[in-house]
Amino acid sequence: MDIVEINLADYRKSGAGANGESFDCISDNSVMLKLYNKEYPKEPILRELEVARKVYGLGIPSPEPGELVTDGERIGIRFRRIAGKRSFSRMIADEPERCDEFAREFARFCLRLHSTECPEGSFPDAKPQFQSLLDADVYLDADQKRQASAFLQSIPDSPTALHGDMHIGNVISTLPFGAPLSLPHNLYFIDLGYFARGCPYLDLGMMRCICVTSDDEFRKKEIHIDAAMGVKVWASFVDEYFGGRLSVEEADDLIIPYQALKCFLVEYNLNGYLPPNYERLVKSVEWSRYL
Repeated sequence: MDIVEINLADYRKSGAGANGESFDCISDNSVMLKLYNKEYPKEPILRELEVARKVYGLGIPSPEPGELVTDGERIGIRFRRIAGKRSFSRMIADEPERCDEFAREFARFCLRLHSTECPEGSFPDAKPQFQSLLDADVYLDADQKRQASAFLQSIPDSPTALHGDMHIGNVISTLPFGAPLSLPHNLYFIDLGYFARGCPYLDLGMMRCICVTSDDEFRKKEIHIDAAMGVKVWASFVDEYFGGRLSVEEADDLIIPYQALKCFLVEYNLNGYLPPNYERLVKSVEWSRYL
């Protein structure tokens, strides 16, 4: 795949995350740049660009992807810029009194994604991906791995579209600060490198990971809210997503094993390390209860 050389002086930094930084083009306000950290491997960047193109082509709301670029040291992807965008995490941090209504709109948008079917072969199936992550895990003993694998294989196959890294930091909105939700605005999914087909509860597992289980430092850095707000977001999300049919406690019991599977993705991204709170979770799951 060709890589376009750029001059970073033509861009203005607009944000940062765990894997890189974002920039707006100074001379063309329709262009933004996602530039990955210097040590970030090339393969997942290529995968994200390929997946982003296919997701956009499927009609799922997401920024239009452009080309692969480099500033000479780092690799990135140019996208069509969404003017006036804020992530749901930033919206909740900026207007905490609106946590409930924002979390519910986020849940409705996720339900729209989970009502979308992906053609067979268009995106990878989630189960084989998670089986490889489980096989590489270093925290579970052999019996726990066997039971976790049995649970994973018991999950029904599904053509449902999965974001793969679904949380309030990975959906952006054009709703201005202070504006009511009745004002026309658009929502978009971003960071689509793990997009797949499978059981939507895997996406909910990631949502609970980030909002409820993450340590305070990570939560503050990545989604700009504290633990108490994370719990509130999850509670409102659960109530809206399940239409009031499940309490938070019932949803937690349902989602915990799927969340544990998502922890293996965290382990992979951290090169074989699991934060202590995630380690406690994966070791505490009674897999046999869910078989």
